[in-house]
Amino acid sequence: MDYISYSSELFKDIDWSFIWSILRDIVLPNSGTLIFNIILFLFLGIIIAIIYCIVLWRKGIFKRTPKYYNWAVKLYIPLLIVGILYIFGQWGFIRGIYKILDNEKTMIVKGVYNSSIQQIFKSEDTKNKFVLSAQMLAMKVKSDSKDYAIFFEKYFKKYDTGSSFLNKTKNKLADFIVYNYTDDLYTLTMYALITSAGRGHIDLSEALPYDEFSAAMGLLLEVGYQDIEKVVLHKLSEWFSMGITSQYNGIVKSLLILLFLILILPLLEYFIYKKWIAPKYIAKTT
Repeated sequence: MDYISYSSELFKDIDWSFIWSILRDIVLPNSGTLIFNIILFLFLGIIIAIIYCIVLWRKGIFKRTPKYYNWAVKLYIPLLIVGILYIFGQWGFIRGIYKILDNEKTMIVKGVYNSSIQQIFKSEDTKNKFVLSAQMLAMKVKSDSKDYAIFFEKYFKKYDTGSSFLNKTKNKLADFIVYNYTDDLYTLTMYALITSAGRGHIDLSEALPYDEFSAAMGLLLEVGYQDIEKVVLHKLSEWFSMGITSQYNGIVKSLLILLFLILILPLLEYFIYKKWIAPKYIAKTT
């Protein structure tokens, strides 16, 4: 009963207007793509089913010695055809949806992005100010990185280990770090402060790896603030493509496993018949 009540609550919470908007704006205008893929895969399915049944017939897979068994095993033919058509029909449907989503990904991503932005920012001007402030923050980080690098080098070289050899090595190491990683020192420090703030509650480093954090800071510096939105939409579009491709491949993999089980079923049953049933029947009749 709990499951039924939970399911009914989920059913009530479905935003049917949003689902209808997706069907109206995305699926229905591209229904030709969906129908084409379903028909194409059904055609491939019927061809494969007929060829497979003919091969099994010629190999004697559908022949049994007892008369009733011989007639019953012929049911494999319609069952194989229906099963294969079901698999390929599903495949064609999923392929059609995948192609539609992939073709319309720009509109979908932009729609989701605009809806999200409208919930966060009151106006276009507010959004532009936020993006500009983010870029100014990145510029400040780069500027502070240089000052931080100077402070790091002075502090590192000032420390005396008590050994001239270690001091010499330490100073060379400081020169190497400052020369090669000036822009990263402050960024790395800020990242460490951000991730350490979540210790004991949540590990932010898993949700925001340093490579992505550093890349985001670099992006804000390299791209003009008016072009940042285009870059974000392009990145979201890439993620969307990766997401639907991963889902599509996972579903197809499951369908192929089911198809393999359907195809191997008559072969497995014939092996059991030849290995154990046929010898016993022949022994009784002789």
